[in-house]
Amino acid sequence: MQFSENNSYREYFVERFGVPAEIIEKYHFYEHGRNIWAYTGKFIKTNNVECVGVRALRVKKNIKPTTAFLRVIGNHCTKNVVELTNEQRTVFMRGQKIEGTFSAEPGYVVVKHGEDILGCGLLTRTGLESQIPGKYREEESWV
Repeated sequence: MQFSENNSYREYFVERFGVPAEIIEKYHFYEHGRNIWAYTGKFIKTNNVECVGVRALRVKKNIKPTTAFLRVIGNHCTKNVVELTNEQRTVFMRGQKIEGTFSAEPGYVVVKHGEDILGCGLLTRTGLESQIPGKYREEESWV
């Protein structure tokens, strides 16, 4: 697996989510295919690596932050953070859309409930779409 270092992704987290520069500068970003990995250690170039750190972004039509990385840095985010009520939290964690308006810019947002960072959401003009991966979603049978 070949990784290439590209730390320009730090700017994305500073501009989009208001992460302080001194926090995000601790991370090194490495590209591999359509995935961007974040890592805080010293990177050693080798071909015998399957992954490094935590997947921070996925590149499709645009870049999408992962729930895993937002859970790591989410408490440092000061912009585009959406706070949910108890009822909204349940809907979001089941992977469903929450209709309505929220006080954040359209696009990917950090979603939280109280002190808990839930993960990534997509804010559109009609509401908040859950971006929670299937393996993290709550099932109705759990309640």
